[in-house]
Amino acid sequence: MNSYKLSIAYDGTNYYGFQKQKNKPTIQGKLEEALNILLDSYELNYSGRTDAGVHAKSQIVNIKTAFVLDSKKINSLNKILGDSISVNSFKVVSDNFHARYGATERTYKYLVRDSKSNYPHLNKNTYQHHSLLNLDDLNKVAKLFVGEYDFSSFAKIEKFNNPRRSILSSKWTKKNEIYEYTIIANSFLRNMVRNIVGVQLAYTDQKLSLKQILNELKKPSGGRLNFIAPSHGLILWKVKY
Repeated sequence: MNSYKLSIAYDGTNYYGFQKQKNKPTIQGKLEEALNILLDSYELNYSGRTDAGVHAKSQIVNIKTAFVLDSKKINSLNKILGDSISVNSFKVVSDNFHARYGATERTYKYLVRDSKSNYPHLNKNTYQHHSLLNLDDLNKVAKLFVGEYDFSSFAKIEKFNNPRRSILSSKWTKKNEIYEYTIIANSFLRNMVRNIVGVQLAYTDQKLSLKQILNELKKPSGGRLNFIAPSHGLILWKVKY
């Protein structure tokens, strides 16, 4: 049995997330359709699912198969996948490699423009916020999230899912017209990054205070803070092993 690690980039605009769903276009579904043409049998796992409309610069997929994957097959795979999904690198890994359980860090980026940045060509992969933004204010709230907390107030909690996560880095930078948020953690809960971004934008709009946010981190009130940034600004950037 051969084991391969693939780095996959995709534009999630027209997909209902990564994970395969019945009668809906997904990244995993499209990938498996293409693999089925090239391989008779294989086992596939991945570093984590992304929501509908979310993009990826480097989603990691692990394929185990009795067949050999080489550059020629990867080129054929990319031709079948089309313009919205691309396998950008691949390498042989050990049999015990697992894309999800072996990951130690995941990095996401979220791209935002403020109300004075009117560039329609950027609408597909950046979110335009309805008000002006300030980098210092954004970083003032971003740093609150660094550390280990119960993120019940900042995610969609699924049954039997431990809500505690450890955030290693949370910061904003600005490049030209784009405010870029980067967050790194061991793993994330469902909708967690979008919820954290939405809460930070709510703070800049004076809809939440720093004290309210910190209280929800230290002692969750039992309800989710209903500020969720749109999916199209989010990118799975990197997965570390």
